Amino acid sequence: MAGISKTDARNELWKRGALHTFKLDENQKGFEEKIKNTKDKVVVILCSRRQGKTYWALTHSIATCLKAPNVIVKFVAPTKNMLRDIIEPLMIQILEDCPDELRPQYLKNRTTYKFTNGSMLQMAGTDNGHAEKLRGGFAHLCIVDEGQTCNDLTNTIRSILIPTTATTGGKIIILGTAPEDTEHEFNFFIEDADLKGNLIKKTIYKNPRMTKEIIEDIAASYPGGKNDPAFRREYLCEIIKNEKYSALPEFTEQLEKEIVKDWKRPPFYDYYESMDLGGKDLTVVLFAYFDFRNAVVVIEDEIIMNFQEKDQHIKTLVKNIQDKERERFSDPLVHEVREPYLRVSDLDYIALKEIREHSYNKINFMTTKKDEKEVAVNNLRIMLNNKRIIINPRCSTLIKHLRNVKWNKNRKNVFARSPDFGHYDAVDALIYLVRSVVYGKNPYPAHYDLNQKDLVLLGNNNQPKDNAVEIFRAIFKVGKKYGR
Repeated sequence: MAGISKTDARNELWKRGALHTFKLDENQKGFEEKIKNTKDKVVVILCSRRQGKTYWALTHSIATCLKAPNVIVKFVAPTKNMLRDIIEPLMIQILEDCPDELRPQYLKNRTTYKFTNGSMLQMAGTDNGHAEKLRGGFAHLCIVDEGQTCNDLTNTIRSILIPTTATTGGKIIILGTAPEDTEHEFNFFIEDADLKGNLIKKTIYKNPRMTKEIIEDIAASYPGGKNDPAFRREYLCEIIKNEKYSALPEFTEQLEKEIVKDWKRPPFYDYYESMDLGGKDLTVVLFAYFDFRNAVVVIEDEIIMNFQEKDQHIKTLVKNIQDKERERFSDPLVHEVREPYLRVSDLDYIALKEIREHSYNKINFMTTKKDEKEVAVNNLRIMLNNKRIIINPRCSTLIKHLRNVKWNKNRKNVFARSPDFGHYDAVDALIYLVRSVVYGKNPYPAHYDLNQKDLVLLGNNNQPKDNAVEIFRAIFKVGKKYGR
C-alpha cells in the first residue's frame, strides 16, 4: 500500500473490522486464535488481573459488529454501574480513532451501541435481574465479563444467552479471574472447560506489559508474596481449594507439577488394573504398576467410557481393555500380553460376568472393598502428599478429577457430581487401586542384586578366574564337589 497515509491505512482496517491488528498486544491476539480453534459453544478465559481482558472483549465485540451487517452482540457485566463507570470510558478510548462514518451511536437509555450497518452491541448487568433485558431475539456473539462476580451466572448463560445463539452458531465467551468464593458458579464453568481441555488460561507471566520487576513489586504487596493465596488466585489463576468441600486439598498445582510425569519402568514390577463401573456415570479403568524399590504406584494409562452414549457397551469396554493391555503391558521378549497381578472393580456382578464372557474368561475383576470411604480418601491424600503416586500425563481425566473432586454437601462420603456427567469416577478408581496393591510383595527374583554385580565382574577381563567361579557357585548353589 505504497503512498497511503497511516490514517488512511488505519481507516481501512476499521472498515474491515481488523481492529486486532493495531489495537491488541500479542497476548490478547492469542485469545482470538484459541477461541477460533474451540468447537464448544461456551468458551472460558481464566486470566490474571491487568491482562486487558475487558479491553480485548470490547474490541472483539466492536470488530464483530463491523464485519457484517445486522449482527447482534450481547455483552454482560456484573453490574449496571460497571457499564457506566468502566465499560463506557473504555468504549470511548477504543472508538477514539474510529472513522465518523463507522462510529456507532450510543443509546444510553438502552445501553446499546447501534452501528451504521445495522449491527448492535447490547449491554446489561447481572444485578437486580437486569440481564433479563437480553432475553429473546438472536445473537452472533455473547460475552460475559468478570464472571467471578456476576450474579445468577448459570441462569444468565443457560436460560438467557445460549438460546439466542441456537440458530446463529454464535459462541458465549466468559472471562474472569479465579473466584475468591470457591462455591461461585463461575468455578463450574472453569471446571467444565478444564475437563474438556478447552480452558484458556493466562497468568501474569503471559502478560507482555508485565516486566519481572513489576511482577516482583506486585507480589511484594501481598503478605505471603508469591505464595500468598490471594496472589496465586488473582495473578496465577489458581483455584484455591476450600478444605471444607475439597476431597483432595493436597492436590495443588505445585504437587501436580511434581507427580504428573513420565516414570522409568523398573525391570520387575507387579501390574494392576482398577475399574469404577458406571451406569449413568462414567466408567473408568486405570492401568498401573507398583515400583517396589521406589515404593510408588505408577498410573500408566486410563480408559474413560460413558454407557449412555451410542455404541458404548460391555463388549466395547472389553475390546478397549484388551487393546490397552497390549499397548502398555506386552512383553517384548515373548510377544505376549503380561497378565496383571490383580484386577479390581466396584460391585456389579452382572457387568463383571458379562466382561468375563465377552473376553472368554480372560479378564477377571475381583470386587474391591468400598467401606470406610473417608479412611480410604485420607489414605490417598497421604500417598499423594508424600509423592507415593506418579501419574503419566496421558491420564488427563484422572488428573482433572483429582484437581477438582469435591464432597457432596448433602450426602456423607459421596463425591459431588462432576460437569462431565460423573461423580469424579477416576478418583474412585484410584482409591480402589491403592487399596488393592500388595505393597509387601517383592517382584524381584532372588540374587537380583548379586546377578547385576556378577555381570560386571564376569565381563571384566582383569577379574580373577577363581572369584568368577565362586560367584557362579553362589548364584546357582553349586557345591564344592562340583569344582573345576
